[in-house]
Amino acid sequence: MTAEPLSPAPSDTRTADVPQARPAPIGRRAAVVCLVVGAVLNLAEALIGRVVGQSGSVAGSLDAWAERPVLATTGLVAGTVAVPFLLLGLVAMAQLVRPRMPRLGSTAMVLAFVGGLGFFGIHAVSVIDRAAVDQPDREAMVALIESAQNSTPALLILVPFLLGLAGSVLLTSIGYLRTRVVPVWIPVALLLFLVLDFGPFPTGPVDPHWLFLAASAGLAVVVAQRTDRQWWTGRADAATP
Repeated sequence: MTAEPLSPAPSDTRTADVPQARPAPIGRRAAVVCLVVGAVLNLAEALIGRVVGQSGSVAGSLDAWAERPVLATTGLVAGTVAVPFLLLGLVAMAQLVRPRMPRLGSTAMVLAFVGGLGFFGIHAVSVIDRAAVDQPDREAMVALIESAQNSTPALLILVPFLLGLAGSVLLTSIGYLRTRVVPVWIPVALLLFLVLDFGPFPTGPVDPHWLFLAASAGLAVVVAQRTDRQWWTGRADAATP
């Protein structure tokens, strides 16, 4: 009787495909609420701005606000309230991809915070612009606001907003396309929104923020379908250790 050599047990290569646990920074239900509320309020601000007739010039915007002050104030309030929901919504977006692409997902989260602070700064400045509507010397107010917008300190608000929010959405969309953790139409809608909203392209009568709302609603459904354990650990697989 000869002893048979012992062969090593086959390794389970499937474990290499299992994402590492990445605890979510916010709760699952909070993520769903932030995704939807932030996108809805952001769209409301954009639509109200179209109705009010805001233009690219300071003088034109002040004139438009003066004609419809209540509606303009409503849009400003909606946009300001939307900022924290948008910030946490972008964090939730990045959380879906972070377990499989930790560096990309974590970077997207950091950019979301940076962009959120910049976006809040833009709305804080808009509050001052709104107050300028009621001042008697309109020409002086226009000159002051234009001087402030063209100053170097203004870049401390604008640059974080542009790089932060756009960068966060871009990285998250790339992560979605590579990991396929969400339906492919969601990153496509987000990328199309970036091109239309931040690019120099005419959007016509349809506001591009509808694309962001659609993608956010789709992501909210994806998050809602996960269990609390799957969301907190950052794993979509059912067998979570």
